[in-house]
Amino acid sequence: MMFYLIVLLILIALIVWMGQLVLSNPGIATITWGVWSFEMKTATLAALVLLACVSFYLLVSLLRHGFGMRRSFSRFRAARLGSKANRALTQGLIQLTEGHWDKAEKLLVDHAPYSDTPLLNYLAAARAAHMREAYERRDELLKQAIESDSKANVAVGVSQAEMQFGSGQLEQAHATLVRLRDLSPKHPYVLKLLAKVLYRQENWDALLGLLPDLAKQNLLKNDDMSKVQGATLKAMFQHYAKAGQTDKLQAMWKKLPALIRENHEAILLYAKALHTAGDDLACNSFISSILNKRWDDGLADLYGRIQHHSLGNTIQQAEKWQLSQPENNPALLLLLARLYNQQKLWGMAKSYYEASLNQAPSREGYLELAELLETMKEPENAQRCYRMGLRYCIRSEGEKLNLTPTQRPQVNPQTPPALTPYNGL
Repeated sequence: MMFYLIVLLILIALIVWMGQLVLSNPGIATITWGVWSFEMKTATLAALVLLACVSFYLLVSLLRHGFGMRRSFSRFRAARLGSKANRALTQGLIQLTEGHWDKAEKLLVDHAPYSDTPLLNYLAAARAAHMREAYERRDELLKQAIESDSKANVAVGVSQAEMQFGSGQLEQAHATLVRLRDLSPKHPYVLKLLAKVLYRQENWDALLGLLPDLAKQNLLKNDDMSKVQGATLKAMFQHYAKAGQTDKLQAMWKKLPALIRENHEAILLYAKALHTAGDDLACNSFISSILNKRWDDGLADLYGRIQHHSLGNTIQQAEKWQLSQPENNPALLLLLARLYNQQKLWGMAKSYYEASLNQAPSREGYLELAELLETMKEPENAQRCYRMGLRYCIRSEGEKLNLTPTQRPQVNPQTPPALTPYNGL
């Protein structure tokens, strides 16, 4: 402000000085233009020049003010439309939430050009079109969303894949997610959605290739992803197991990330696959290596079902595990019962079956013990075991198992009847 005041004072001083100079030196000024010639006093000429400068300044100021008003009006109009668009966005989202999808789409699309966030308008409008199953219109609105913000390719693509997956358009969702993965290979939600799509498609080969990336992103701890992992491994293991391709089964296991190979469910599935493939020797070695490190009831259960080439050594190993486990571990007691049963030491097997069932009743345990008691010619105890097993299957309530002692010496028959494999009640 002080600067402008000083400039104004200087201009006034200059004007006064020039005025005094002109008045103190009167004279005639002649202006010649072609054949025309004008004469006037110097003071008059100075006044005309000054008037012309002032007039020019006023004209320029007026023009600037006019254009400024036009810009101000444009800004005012844009602000008003923007405010209206923001209100329309809020109302559109409310209509979308309430299920009035036609109204929501119209509100959002009509005001998108004036919105501060047109991307949100188009995304919400696409969601409204999706909800009313207008899938072509949805994809058109998503295309407009990308045009409104070229940096939002991944965000728009994820929304599109989500909606395609939700509407059962699995092939389209797959194609969208593959394209997104090219744009952003490490995007965790893209990987998660792709895994879900492949799971629904039962595309186990592709899912198997995706498991390492899911493990790196630490996504397999999620319940849904654990389900995907389990289904993938089960399908692939069963494929090789049924074909008896143990070599491919083992090669596949070695290629899996360490995080998956340490997973309890994956370990159990692999062990069962080795057993199904008929390679009980490899299954025995694998389960032993795991149980030597940490105890697992599921593996112990399977270990008691497989065929062992050296039962004496296997029983010795199980007895070593017994030293490191609680005395009444029902899974370990059941394992020993099955091993002694395979070795035809039925008295020992009977004792371990009884001890295991009194700790943790099980359908398989009751059935196996009942069949063993029939082999041992103890029909009353066998019938009691059958009845208790049946009650347990119906009521899921265990009972104290007290077998009637027999005074007859137990003689193992030369050719005992084979025990019927248990496949579940």
